[in-house]
Amino acid sequence: MPNKTNLTFVKVLSGIVAAAGLAVMAGWIFNVVLVKSVAPGLITMKFSTAFAFVVSGITLYFLVRAREGEFEKAQVALSITSFILALLMGLLFFSAVFGIETGIESLFVRDTGDARSVVPGMPSIPTTFNFLLVALAGILAILNPTGKRQKFRTIGAILGVTGALAAAGYVLGAPLLYYFIPAVNSAMALHTALLFVALGAGLLCL
Repeated sequence: MPNKTNLTFVKVLSGIVAAAGLAVMAGWIFNVVLVKSVAPGLITMKFSTAFAFVVSGITLYFLVRAREGEFEKAQVALSITSFILALLMGLLFFSAVFGIETGIESLFVRDTGDARSVVPGMPSIPTTFNFLLVALAGILAILNPTGKRQKFRTIGAILGVTGALAAAGYVLGAPLLYYFIPAVNSAMALHTALLFVALGAGLLCL
């Protein structure tokens, strides 16, 4: 079992991820540009993405609680959060892959889009895929299969590498690294990338 320092660190990361998601949701509601996109001209984190980070932060927290031995309480919470992530991001993933608008993209706020968004309000495909992996981590914790820790490490590595590549893309000025393909895939926002690094680090520490 991870030591208490590791578990405390993961709890802090879970709080940061959830708080950041709430902040961006508030940014959309009150139209605070710097919160939505970090800096003028950068891609915005979509409202659905921000909501998913709140749910993912909660998921990460209860993964820690499960590791601490409070499995029954964690199981209930993880069942709910994993279902929400799988349903929401599953719909958005297939919507993005097949180019079908479901209405979820603009269900809560009006997103007019920008030059690096293929569909207004639609997260990038790697973003939706990563959230499906977070949902999978929650499901694995519930089912408690053999080799669960290695699966957590694999999921954590994928999230971390995906986020790190996108962040590097902003530093290097390489749109392809943050997954922008004109008319095919929207760019991943900078703060989305950084929060995936945080989620990945949390899963690796578990």
